[in-house]
Formats: sequence, C-alpha cells, structure tokens
Amino acid sequence: MLYRIAIIISLCFIVLSACSKQAEPTITLSRAVQIGDIDQLERNLHWGADVNKADTSGLTPLHVAAQKGSLVMSRILVKNQADLEAVDPQGHTPLLKALIARNPIIAEYLVEKGAKIEPNSALHETAALGSADRDVVGFLIRQGAKLDNQDEKGNTPLHSAILNDQRVSAKYLINRGASLDIANQEGLSPLSLAKQKGNQDIIRMLIQFGASEDR
Repeated sequence: MLYRIAIIISLCFIVLSACSKQAEPTITLSRAVQIGDIDQLERNLHWGADVNKADTSGLTPLHVAAQKGSLVMSRILVKNQADLEAVDPQGHTPLLKALIARNPIIAEYLVEKGAKIEPNSALHETAALGSADRDVVGFLIRQGAKLDNQDEKGNTPLHSAILNDQRVSAKYLINRGASLDIANQEGLSPLSLAKQKGNQDIIRMLIQFGASEDR
C-alpha cells in the first residue's frame, strides 16, 4: 500500500514539474515585443534570449516597447536588465523613442528607473519631429527643459518646429509660453523664419498669436 502511494506521489510530482516548466518560445524576443505577445516575451527571457539584441532596424526590444507605449513589456524588459541607454541608428535611446512616439508615461517610468535625459535637446528634437504635444512638452518642462532654450544656431524649439513645418508642435509650444520674439543667429524670428519657409498656415497662426515683423 505504501509502495503504491509513493508511486502516485512521484507521478504527481513529475506531472507538476512538467506543467510548471516554461514552454520554449515559438517566435523571437524581438517579434514578441513587436506584436505585444507577453507570453512569448516571458518564454524568450526564461530560455535565455538576449534582452538587448537589436533587430534588423537596430532597435532593441526596449526601444520597440517604448515606441509602442507598452508599459507592461517595458517593465518586464527593465526587470530583466534591458539597457536603458542603448541607442538606435538615429542615436535615440528608449526614453527618447518613447517621447518621439508621444508616450510620456513610458518616458516617466524609464526616468524613474535611472534613464538619462537631456531635456532641452529632447525638446528641440520632439519639436522638429512633430512629437511635442501637450503631454510631451509638459513632461520635458518637468525634467528641466526651457521653452526658449537656444541651440548652437540660436534656434529655439519653436524655430525647430517651424523649420520642419510642424505647425501643431509650434502651437503647443506657443500655448505653453514660447517666445515669439527671439531671433536666431541669422537674425530670424519665428515669423521671419516661417515667411522664409513659405508656410502660410504657420505664418497665419503666428500672426494670430500676436507675432509681428517689428519684433
């Protein structure tokens, strides 16, 4: 009787061990993050996949998770030693990738985990790429960005937005208090720059906000 009980217990232990063992992944870690498959993500990590291996575009899994706005995946990757400072071919870290994709919640989390940020540089870049919306601008200001910070050419973030025809970002910056008066090293105010670019929508918007050639 005791022998039979011992056999049953052993069989139960074997079954439980088999059930608890993480199944092997059927897709790569990179693909799992791309399609948002948390189960496959965890399988890959369990089986030793390189958490920092870049895909064919040069993006690490954390870059992709940040870009897609997946806080759950970002947390899992960071917990498994994802590199917060990895850069893609454009020189973007996961944090900057999150901001460019307008995912400040991810950026906030990455900062909490120790990711480095240059807020003024990030404000110029997001303005130039059209990503400087209300939440992104607000996040960067909280991190210390100055709305009228001038780069090496004397351009403010507002200049950067206008240079790249980013009307919406320009509007958000003005609404937050960006100056309409500052001239860059070429002596161009935001309005003068918009006229040089010939962007009538931005010209009209700047005039509506009170920009004047006399400034």
